[in-house]
Amino acid sequence: MKRVVVLGAGLTGLSAAYHCSRRGAPAIVLETGSEPGGACRTIMSGGFHFDLTDHLLHLARPESQELLAALGVRRLLRAHRRRAGVALAGTVTPYPIQIHTHRLPREIRRDCVLGFVEARLRRSTTNSKPSSFAHWVLDRFGEGFARHFFFPYNRKLYLTDLEEMTTEWVGRYVPRPQLSDVIEGAFGLYRQPVGYNASFLYPRTGGIRLLPDAFARSLPDVRLDTPVRALHLKERALVLESGETVAWDTLIATAPLPTLVHMTSDLPRSSRAAAQGLRAVAVVNLNFGVRGASPRREHWLYIPEERFPFYRVGLPSNHGRVAPAGCHTLSVETSVPSGEPAPPDLADRCLAGLEELGLLRRRGDIETFVAARLDPAYVIFDARRPAAVAALRERFKAAGVLLAGRWAEWKYSTMEDALWDGADSARRAAR
Repeated sequence: MKRVVVLGAGLTGLSAAYHCSRRGAPAIVLETGSEPGGACRTIMSGGFHFDLTDHLLHLARPESQELLAALGVRRLLRAHRRRAGVALAGTVTPYPIQIHTHRLPREIRRDCVLGFVEARLRRSTTNSKPSSFAHWVLDRFGEGFARHFFFPYNRKLYLTDLEEMTTEWVGRYVPRPQLSDVIEGAFGLYRQPVGYNASFLYPRTGGIRLLPDAFARSLPDVRLDTPVRALHLKERALVLESGETVAWDTLIATAPLPTLVHMTSDLPRSSRAAAQGLRAVAVVNLNFGVRGASPRREHWLYIPEERFPFYRVGLPSNHGRVAPAGCHTLSVETSVPSGEPAPPDLADRCLAGLEELGLLRRRGDIETFVAARLDPAYVIFDARRPAAVAALRERFKAAGVLLAGRWAEWKYSTMEDALWDGADSARRAAR
């Protein structure tokens, strides 16, 4: 029987091990942290439950429902229709902004609708392909939507020149309405759910850790607090910090690709050079447990305006029981350069921003505060990324290492993608 080792007990790694077991080939899972879940974890403090940023299950595949049922968690999840907004110019309009400009000031509404029409007319007379994400936004949505939302929001999220970003990642993640949709949205007439995240599942109580905990309980060999010191491709062996050596026939690696390259002892110089060009941002996630009722009914808000340090605010207690009675939670997300510390005044600036937006009435209402960091969090899709990832994937594959999941494959993906990235890697490992 093949010896399969899974590096990382995030959602992809746990799913990989689960599906290996279903195929009759139990895998060893090695995890640096003290609990399973990776980025899909929940921190408890003072009776509050805080996920590491908003982790919501957006399901498009019927087999995902079957998997949740097999894990025994489907009945513990509640279905929600998305309530998300864009906070802009002193008001909040529903997301996506492309079809919900009716609540915005009329000058902004005019800019967006007119720009969309002009962009559509330009496209009808030219067949040129946008050369960057910035060009794609202008080509698809026009100058108004670009200036008021897409450009400031994505600059805050990715901390990079949008002319340097490609459009590989946009796919299903950016709704692209028709002209009639935009016109209806300007008058408040558009009512249809739009986008991959128009609905979602979330645990009725306790936070998103429900899912990785269910996976971990079903697995025979998940080794927590087990950091890996080195990876040797030629010997097909991992060296743990304890000094123990773990051999594999197939290694399913879910660790961030640059981390994997760093720990691999026998990669050629060209592979290391390719990894140096991979870019990402980290996310500082500030979580507040607050006395009183939630200030708004949305599940989350997008914040494009540059004077606010955060790009998104979540209100998790609006979709799950994650706070004591009479309290609510706020989750603030701010991008910082990967590997660099957050500004020392970040928390104070975020609190001031929450107050200005009317999301925090008094700082004295804060019962508890938890800061977390995801690094890397979002991959930057630039022109160097595709060739570098492809070359590293082939190099590792030749040595029996399968890259799986958002960070090992250096991409953008959802929780549902993580489930099936893991399943696919188990299928490939069984060949």
